[in-house]
Amino acid sequence: MTVIPFAEWRPDMPALSQWAREALNVVSAEEGYVPLNAPVAVSSNALGARAQGAAWFRGTGGPVKMFAGDGTKLYLLSNAAWSDVSRTVGGVYTLAGDGAWRFAQFGSLAIAVNGIDAPQKFDLGVGTNWMALGGSPPVGTFITTVRDFVLMGKIGSTPQRVQWSGFNNAENWGTSLATQADFQDLPDGGNVTGLVGGEYGLVFQETSVRRMTYEGPPVIFRLDKIANDLGCSIPASVAGLLDMAFFLHKSGFYMVKAGQTITPIGRGKVDKTFWAEFDEINHFRASSAIDPVRGLYVFAYPSNTSVNGKPNRLLIYNWRTERWTRAAVDCEIVFGGVSQQGYTLEQLDAFGDGTLEGLPYPLDSSYWSGSLSLLLFIFDIAHKSGSFSGATLAATVETGEFNPGNGIRSVVRGCRPLIDGGSPQIQLGARETQQQQAVVYGSAVGLTPAGLAPVYGSGRYFRVKATMAAGSATVPSWSNMQGIDDLDVRSAGGQ
Repeated sequence: MTVIPFAEWRPDMPALSQWAREALNVVSAEEGYVPLNAPVAVSSNALGARAQGAAWFRGTGGPVKMFAGDGTKLYLLSNAAWSDVSRTVGGVYTLAGDGAWRFAQFGSLAIAVNGIDAPQKFDLGVGTNWMALGGSPPVGTFITTVRDFVLMGKIGSTPQRVQWSGFNNAENWGTSLATQADFQDLPDGGNVTGLVGGEYGLVFQETSVRRMTYEGPPVIFRLDKIANDLGCSIPASVAGLLDMAFFLHKSGFYMVKAGQTITPIGRGKVDKTFWAEFDEINHFRASSAIDPVRGLYVFAYPSNTSVNGKPNRLLIYNWRTERWTRAAVDCEIVFGGVSQQGYTLEQLDAFGDGTLEGLPYPLDSSYWSGSLSLLLFIFDIAHKSGSFSGATLAATVETGEFNPGNGIRSVVRGCRPLIDGGSPQIQLGARETQQQQAVVYGSAVGLTPAGLAPVYGSGRYFRVKATMAAGSATVPSWSNMQGIDDLDVRSAGGQ
């Protein structure tokens, strides 16, 4: 019999369709679904309060440095420990609970802004503490780099302004044709809600998206509107990589390609479902990140069932397969991070209980390797950082709804799951009519020695659900779930 695949997750679509209603704690892949590993805390200590931003940078010829910030401090991860490297002049930072730290790199400088405090810099080569960025910079909420300029947006009391530094100088901000430092007050589109940099810039506003192209004096930058009445409603949703950028509008999720084409990526898939469960009151607790290795855009957010606005859901978009999945994970933020570099055996003592058995990852894990390993990172609700490198999360996928009798009642007596590894539990769901609210799933069954699932049920419309237990030392791992085959189906008679 033809393989019935574990279908693409499209919860916005009607029940009687080829689409799945669930794809939990998995990642879409070219062939089916692959596991999502649990986040595991790696830092030996926690930040002093809730994480409100994090980023990593590598200076010119220097080591990788990872930074994070909470409401009053900025931190540096050294080996496995977060240390306070806040400014020594100017007092504690005053970031509000609904604010965020945002970071950018310009040469040997890491720069941090939060829209309240003076922009900060950290010398990636010799720095020991953050300090005020020179050149009288504006107090920006958003920051990026565009070609040879530092760009900030939503400036102080002028939320529709973007302002850039002098050419190749992050500490020169006075408006000057000679240095090319300047600003632009955008005439419409609402407040600036995000920036993405590179060879050109993208300026996101509440109801507009603009492309920022360098022309040189006297214009410096040309700003062309590429979207009207469509912008970024949730600043934390903005993330970019190469020639791609992602953002969330009231109408759904979008991707900008090559600074020109804006494509809806959630329409008819997840947009309605997301907005129905999103805790908009606590929208500022959301965060987003890019996993460049697996080709993922990840958006963490609080659902209506979260406690005190704590993010408890992930939406995961694979731009290679153009498919979504979701995860149930409690966190403070997600961000793009890197593995620490060149651990010695002595440095490994800082992890766990000082034994090899106490290490969070195996010795051959990419986390400990000396080369640069890009990882999707997270801050958990205990303010500790970690990566999604733990045991596999408990996972659920299902097929689309199928009608093997072409309108005639059928009896299904078994199937063969196409799952590599693990110990799947299989359920058969059935319903008699399209007017019935949804399929009713029977009890879960394991597999026979021949690899068959002895499910049983009768009806006209069916789905098959596969559930994998969370990984552990006693639970075998799995690598891929594709669908079902060898469906044992008989006519039950009746119309």
